[in-house]
Amino acid sequence: MNSDASFKLFHLMQFHGMTRRKLQNYLQKDFYLNQIEDHSPNDLQKIFNFHKDKAKSLHAYLNHFELKNKNYQLFNQYKPLTIFDDEFPDALRNIPDPPLLLYWQGNKKLLKTPKLSVIGTRKPSQFARKKVDRFLKPLVNRQVTIVSGLAYGIDAMGHQFALDHGGQTIAILGFGFNHLYPAKHRVLFQQIIEHGLILSEYHPDTRPQKWHFPERNRIISGISLATLIIEASERSGTIITADQALEQGKDVFAIPDSIFLDQAQGCLKLIQEGAIPLIKPEEIEDWLDTNSN
Repeated sequence: MNSDASFKLFHLMQFHGMTRRKLQNYLQKDFYLNQIEDHSPNDLQKIFNFHKDKAKSLHAYLNHFELKNKNYQLFNQYKPLTIFDDEFPDALRNIPDPPLLLYWQGNKKLLKTPKLSVIGTRKPSQFARKKVDRFLKPLVNRQVTIVSGLAYGIDAMGHQFALDHGGQTIAILGFGFNHLYPAKHRVLFQQIIEHGLILSEYHPDTRPQKWHFPERNRIISGISLATLIIEASERSGTIITADQALEQGKDVFAIPDSIFLDQAQGCLKLIQEGAIPLIKPEEIEDWLDTNSN
């Protein structure tokens, strides 16, 4: 753990206009941010491709004692996990476009457990709950942590099943902790904090935006051994997560269903494209026996 580098990263990420991509590029040259405060405004302009005035603002920001002190207090309040921390999930370090910092609430020990992402449509069919029960029961029994996104539908079903059956669950958010979406999931959100783990790469005061959700999906798939899709329509956002999982070199499971069921079309398409069809719970248990070590 490098607490000095972690704070410098946190401090940089509070600067308006600083992006994850810019920081990822910079870290390739100065991983622990040892030199970040030594750069001139001209250096910063070239390094971060900022306008001249923006570079001057960044230089002043990096050397502003009161702002640093304010952010240091916030850093100690939130205690975010950064890419410099030993507890930061190794699986996320190796994905394309890794998060650099994660805010968390709950049980950090779940980061060390085997994890499977369980995702699907926000508008599940009448058969969805039976599918969740059928395929998640053996996972929970084996103490596999269920990862999902706290959305309506399949996400909420997966989290709730794990909680109701003494299992473990992690919710990956597309917003900051102080702006819960959907608001109707307040009780579920609190249950996960008490019995699971909440993660977000967004500052607690960040409101949900449309682009946050496909962006956070890479974390859902990246932190997991594999991704299980319960139901999805052909144009579901779930397909984005499946594509990201494949890009990350992860296996994708999809449950087939009737060609006449709209919520099955995404799964059927993914199976056509190479996803692993899942018929029996034993099949995913066999996969875990081979791949969870």
